[in-house]
Amino acid sequence: MHPLSQRRSPEMRPNSVVLPAADAWHTRTMTDCDVYLRLSDFRDDSDSFDGRERKLRAEAARLGWAVSRVVIENDLAATGRGRPASAFKRKRIITPSGRLELRTVRPGFRSVLDDLMSGRVQAVLAEDLDRAARDPRDLEDLLDACAERGASARSLSGSLMLTDGGTDSEITTARIMVTVANKSSRDTARRVAASRERLAQAGTSGKGQYPGGRRPFGYRADPDAAKYARTLLIVEAEAAELERAARAVLAGVSLRALARDLRERDVPTVTGVRWTPDTLRGCLLKPAVAGLAAHTATVKANGDEPRKITTLHPASWPAILDRELWQAVTDKLTDPGRTTTPGNEPRWLCSGIARCHCGELAYVRASGGRPSYVCRGPAQHLRRSAPHTDAYAGMWVCEFLGRQDNRDLLRPEPRPGIDAPALRLEARQLAERRKALLRDLDDEDMPEMLKEVKRRMARITAQLAETITPDPLAEFRGAPDARTVWETLPLARQRAILRLIAAVTLLPATRRGRGFDPDSVRVEPVQLAR
Repeated sequence: MHPLSQRRSPEMRPNSVVLPAADAWHTRTMTDCDVYLRLSDFRDDSDSFDGRERKLRAEAARLGWAVSRVVIENDLAATGRGRPASAFKRKRIITPSGRLELRTVRPGFRSVLDDLMSGRVQAVLAEDLDRAARDPRDLEDLLDACAERGASARSLSGSLMLTDGGTDSEITTARIMVTVANKSSRDTARRVAASRERLAQAGTSGKGQYPGGRRPFGYRADPDAAKYARTLLIVEAEAAELERAARAVLAGVSLRALARDLRERDVPTVTGVRWTPDTLRGCLLKPAVAGLAAHTATVKANGDEPRKITTLHPASWPAILDRELWQAVTDKLTDPGRTTTPGNEPRWLCSGIARCHCGELAYVRASGGRPSYVCRGPAQHLRRSAPHTDAYAGMWVCEFLGRQDNRDLLRPEPRPGIDAPALRLEARQLAERRKALLRDLDDEDMPEMLKEVKRRMARITAQLAETITPDPLAEFRGAPDARTVWETLPLARQRAILRLIAAVTLLPATRRGRGFDPDSVRVEPVQLAR
């Protein structure tokens, strides 16, 4: 929770204050209010934000209102979840009237309505009416909450004014102004969409212009580009992170582990939110990182329902990921059969990889401040120091990969001469063919034709897989010192390498006393192709 969004406890919130009068002191009961501050996107500009909040607090003091809570609503909230608060994205919620309705995704605004309905506050203060509500249905929910509890609402600009539930003239004025603001928003959205469509269509002729908006991770807008020939320039540090993440995904590293590594290294995102698996997935799936401009158009033909079709065209900016690499990552991340692992990623090298000599997996458990690997079997008859075990396993990996005879270990075969773009085009055509066959249920030959389509798609999938075989040990090729490379890798990548090349077994101790016994840990190579 944002520090400014914390609610004061009842004992910290006075119910009355003593105000000076011209000739005497008198007691006046203050109204508790929520301050609602809406930002278009997350900014780390504390000076600008503090100034806006100070103005709202000053207005609350002038009105005689006590600020109970400051609610900050961002298009991308600073919670790290990247959940947008949008004027057009909707979900089903329970309104103040108790009905289940479709409303815009605005959790902060909804929490203000909850405060009003519960009686925790008796007023809300915003900068402007269109910051509080730009959708007529959102305004109606605010009106319902104020009318139900006799609450008030104000704005700095004076555009929002509801007194003790709202008078007829105040409610009518608010409805008219919200309708006008909503039309203005939709007109702007329509003009922006039309402009982007024109730029995307220009891309089909080879221009591949950048349509504007939030920059993709890995790029920045070219400041010297002409107004109607915008393009992107590569940000080298971010591009390196993208390529590293793409290859790690193909090597089997989870998005959860990669996102945690980015957070721990304080790599910033474009919007300032914390890295999450969804944030990283979105960055990797953007066609822009492969040097492609995406154009989405709504198509309606032969009386069918309108549907959106996205086409990709070569862009004017350089690619960060090769087309084949990006397509392989996209195929993996969008595979319907892909499974994701819930929960946290392991924080120890051998956790879930090492096995007790009885065959059970070993996991880390902290006891007395000393993390140790413990057998997961019923008896839990074995315990080994986690830091010492990890250090020993890492030393073994470095020594193993540093040997001259292991330099070509698991090196993938040279890529065959396959026309990957042509195969992908044929795969899309086969997918459309399959849909057409499924619609034509009266065709007697449909089962056999479907089988042929399935066989051909399987062959295409196998051929495409050969074009982008990832190198599981790419970082160590030609490196003079394996230990230096190993120490620069994130934990998730180290775990993937250890799982690939070694089997770790925890054995009974061979000696008594303090200190780590190397003979109690056995690391041996698994059967690998050279």
